[in-house]
Amino acid sequence: MNSSIDNTDLQLVTDAPEETAPSEFIHGLLHLLHVAQYRRRTIVQALCVAAIIGAVYYAVAPRYYDSKAKLLIVRRDQDQMTNVADEASLDTTMATHRELIVSPVVIQSAIEQLLPEHRIDFANSPPSEWCKVLASGLSARTTRKANFIEVSYRSHSPEAAAAVVSAVVQSYLEFVDHTQKGAATEAIAALTQKSDELTAELTAKKNEMQALRDRVGSLAMSPQDAAIDPTIQRALKLNDALMDAQQHRLKIQASLASIKLAVQNHEDLQQHLVGLEEVVGREMLISALGLTPQDMMLIKDQEQKLFDAQAELQRVSSFYGPSHPNVAALKQQIQDIQAYLADYRSHTSDRLASFGSKDLGPMIQKMLEQSLAQADQQVRQLQVAFDQEKQNARAQSADLQHMQDIDRDITRLENEYDELISKITLVDTRQMQPPIQATVVEEPLPEDVPATPQLRLVAVLSLAGGLLVGGVIAFVQDVLEERFASPEEMSAQLGVPVLSIVRKLDELDGEGLAKVHAFSSPNAVEAEAFRTLRTALTLGSGPTDRIAVSSAEPGDGKTTVTANLAVSYAQAGKKTLVIDADLRKPGLTTLMGLKGKLGVADILTGRETISRIVPKLVHHSLQSGLDVLPAGLRRPNPAELLGASGFVELLAWAEAAYDQIIVDCPPVLAVSDAQIVGRLVDGAILVVQPQKNHRRLVARACYSFASTGTNVLGVVANGLSSQSGRGYGYGYGYGSGYGYGYGSGDEESTSSSVDEQPSSIRLMAA
Repeated sequence: MNSSIDNTDLQLVTDAPEETAPSEFIHGLLHLLHVAQYRRRTIVQALCVAAIIGAVYYAVAPRYYDSKAKLLIVRRDQDQMTNVADEASLDTTMATHRELIVSPVVIQSAIEQLLPEHRIDFANSPPSEWCKVLASGLSARTTRKANFIEVSYRSHSPEAAAAVVSAVVQSYLEFVDHTQKGAATEAIAALTQKSDELTAELTAKKNEMQALRDRVGSLAMSPQDAAIDPTIQRALKLNDALMDAQQHRLKIQASLASIKLAVQNHEDLQQHLVGLEEVVGREMLISALGLTPQDMMLIKDQEQKLFDAQAELQRVSSFYGPSHPNVAALKQQIQDIQAYLADYRSHTSDRLASFGSKDLGPMIQKMLEQSLAQADQQVRQLQVAFDQEKQNARAQSADLQHMQDIDRDITRLENEYDELISKITLVDTRQMQPPIQATVVEEPLPEDVPATPQLRLVAVLSLAGGLLVGGVIAFVQDVLEERFASPEEMSAQLGVPVLSIVRKLDELDGEGLAKVHAFSSPNAVEAEAFRTLRTALTLGSGPTDRIAVSSAEPGDGKTTVTANLAVSYAQAGKKTLVIDADLRKPGLTTLMGLKGKLGVADILTGRETISRIVPKLVHHSLQSGLDVLPAGLRRPNPAELLGASGFVELLAWAEAAYDQIIVDCPPVLAVSDAQIVGRLVDGAILVVQPQKNHRRLVARACYSFASTGTNVLGVVANGLSSQSGRGYGYGYGYGSGYGYGYGSGDEESTSSSVDEQPSSIRLMAA
């Protein structure tokens, strides 16, 4: 493996997200496939039993034959175009007729039509039960969004099945025809009675309408006309005239009060003459001032001529010069008109000035009082006329509203009568026809091939049942069986090879390497298992220069396997470094007699560079070519230390200085340290004690490595007794709590003969 490792890959396993539901499902599915593979004998046996049962059933089961007829149901009132409501109505109709076919009244009529030779299904039943027997074998199905009803019957005889279907269809058609005729007669009688009642009511309403029209008169408007009745129009116009007269009277009263106040205050009354024209009238005002209407018309005419001359002068000035005769003539005309108007205004002002305040005030008051008297007289006359017309309009409005109500009633009654006549005509036209037209598009014929039992269906059900039962039995066996039965089964379930099988080793006397069998007895049978492990790793398909060794649970002998494997590599001539990365329970450090020495934890927490501090802390062993780096002093955060970049640099330095690197890690199910280290090396070895470890815990340990991207090189079966044989001697109990932490006595036993079996392991095994 390349020593340069991207720091982004260093993620603590403890920080990884929990497994998602899809991954759990895939893992479970793969597990079931593994179970099916190594317990295929059980599944095959279940298939054989299911096949025998299926064959016996097919041989002894009674034969039943089906016969069916297909009916096309067409509603006679159905149009060519249908909407969603029509489709819902059609579904309801089809469902109704489907239930009608299997109803007791139709079935009873069909039984009466059957010949004695076609009643073989009723042979063992009393006549009172025949209807139930036939109903149990009869079925009617509708096709969604189609007008078909399929009627089928199952019988011991194909001829009897066809006869029953034919009788049921005939009985159904007769029932529908008879029911419709009786319903049509009752409907016609009810509709005729309703028609007579509507005719009498309609005649009474029309007579009432005619009498009202005669009373209102020929000028009355019909409800459909948009015009207003003349009487109401007169009342409205008189109301408008009365309001205008009252408004005019108020203006005269206001002007009179203003003139009186001005006379009392000795004000100039000429300024009040401007607003008197609108109040007293233009002619009265002109007459009071001594002017005639002809004078006013003359002034207006001269003003219009002045305007036209000025406009013409402006137009010709852009074409001619100021000395042109036309321009001079227009200017002279304008001057003459202006002089005339000025003289007229001066004359009028002199006349107005000739009136004194004593003469002008009484004159204006007299004009206003005359106008006020005329306005009062007009208001009284209009008020009397309006009151009279208002009474007439009220009476006319009531009569018109009554006419509208009667007209609406007549229209409603006529519509109901027309609809009723249409219904009577429709019922009368179709009273001899059923509401639906049923056509047999598929005749009921006897079938020679039995509908049940079917060979293909029996075969499929036998196969499915055998697979299901066999799978359940295999799964139950897998659940009840706590340990692996053989190395082959272990390899098949875990998906990794068994690299070596190590027998139960006796504990040796001495200290350090003296307690390692590969060093003390290199030619013994016990040491051969570790040379086999070394060979399996060396001849593997991938690189194995950096190996992590872990176990599923504490006490599985991983430290013993690590030490013996390291000695085997050193004996093969490889310069080997053993790193104790078990910073919680450093068993390798204790085994080598290096407890209390500085090591990995001190390197990862120190500030000195790796290349300078590591050579000082590496210890040479008695075995040539084998060096040991102890765990060092304990730290409270071992997982964080191993996941930091310092450990990556440590491995890179070791790869440059040694041929083989072996890292002793904590149990993978106890803490996440082994998963962290496993991602940084070429692969991991899982040490298992088949006599002690529950197979589910071992499988979970392998899955824990695989879920973090660690390459599991294989499994070492450790601690097998000579009497184990193929079954591994599974007579031992075990537990499931790891008890893995700090404290005295935490070091893993260096002896490969492990008798400790923590009682809390059972919880995890369950």
